[in-house]
Amino acid sequence: MVGILSSLPVTGTGSPLLGNGSLAGKSILEAGLVNGTTALFGDLGSTTSALLSQVKANANQKLVVAENEIEESTRFKKTAIDTQRDRWITVKSQINNAQIAVSNSEDGIKKIAQILLLMRGSVAGTNTAGENPKIHRDKFNDQFNKINNDADVGGKNFNLIGNINRNDYTPNTIEYRNNDKFGFSTITGTYAGSDYRIEANDGTVWVPDIGTDLIQSLSGLGGTVQQYTTEDGIKINKGTSVRTGIELVSYNAKTNAITVKITVVPTEDPLVVTGTLKKHGNGIMPAWYYGNFETEAGRAQAFKDISAAEINLVSASAEIQKSATITGIDQRRADNALTELTQQAVKLAGDKFDQLEDARNKAAQQYLAMEENLKSISRQQRDYLAAFAGFIKSPFSRSILSLKV
Repeated sequence: MVGILSSLPVTGTGSPLLGNGSLAGKSILEAGLVNGTTALFGDLGSTTSALLSQVKANANQKLVVAENEIEESTRFKKTAIDTQRDRWITVKSQINNAQIAVSNSEDGIKKIAQILLLMRGSVAGTNTAGENPKIHRDKFNDQFNKINNDADVGGKNFNLIGNINRNDYTPNTIEYRNNDKFGFSTITGTYAGSDYRIEANDGTVWVPDIGTDLIQSLSGLGGTVQQYTTEDGIKINKGTSVRTGIELVSYNAKTNAITVKITVVPTEDPLVVTGTLKKHGNGIMPAWYYGNFETEAGRAQAFKDISAAEINLVSASAEIQKSATITGIDQRRADNALTELTQQAVKLAGDKFDQLEDARNKAAQQYLAMEENLKSISRQQRDYLAAFAGFIKSPFSRSILSLKV
């Protein structure tokens, strides 16, 4: 019977499996014994190393993909948080401006309250023996102007006790955003200064320049300055100083009917103006309105108006406190929103860190598992090869492999 292995060619120099003893003539099996298992099964160490490199590369690539997904998701969420934060910062800025207006108004009221006290002394000084009435009268007019200047200080955006509409006397209002969407708050001011005008029967209006001594004739409410022709034929603006150019002739407190003499040019006769006096604000008027304090009645009226102004100032302060309450509520809302967004940003950063760590740990665990698996397979292969090598070295095995036909 011919064996399976007998089909291999047989030479006189030895078996094709076992060889003839020289390296050139060694059989495949003996070559395996000489060079390890490489001739039959290749270099298992190199194969395992190549597989591990490939596994590591694949694991790294998957980790990069996972990290990019985490980064992109975090970036998208962070952009949303930053956008919302920027909106709230804009809101907070507008609220801060409104609160500055409230603070300026509170300070203005305190200053005006002090000026009102000084005005009492100025009025009293005009009737004090040994005192120069003109000095105290000028002080009173200076204090009147300062009240109006303090009431209007800061402009419309930063003041709630001045900057009124002088045509209809509506108070100043400030509008600002109170949330990150379309919400707005409006705070309405009051008037702590004193404004007035004389609406003449001929249709013209005499209007003071707030904070100065000038009063001028306009063509109408909100109209243009009228012209006055002097005796020398020179055209000038029709106006005068409230300190020296206007004199009260009569005033009816019930009807507000008033008659005054206004001197445009000191060397010329005064103009007689009759009309209606309209007042707004704290109610105090310049010294001319009180007859320059030359009579007891004039001084008494001044004291009465100062007392009324002090009461009005308390009411004005109450109005400002309402605005302070509104802006305070809006400020707390903005602060809470920004705090919440900051917490979200911190949490997002923490979540990103945790997610990246988790992804890296999973990638490392997967790589280590694959590495251990390949090492286990490699160990099994080495065990098989070791057993096979022992089989080849066995005399019995060699005698079997050397059988001839």
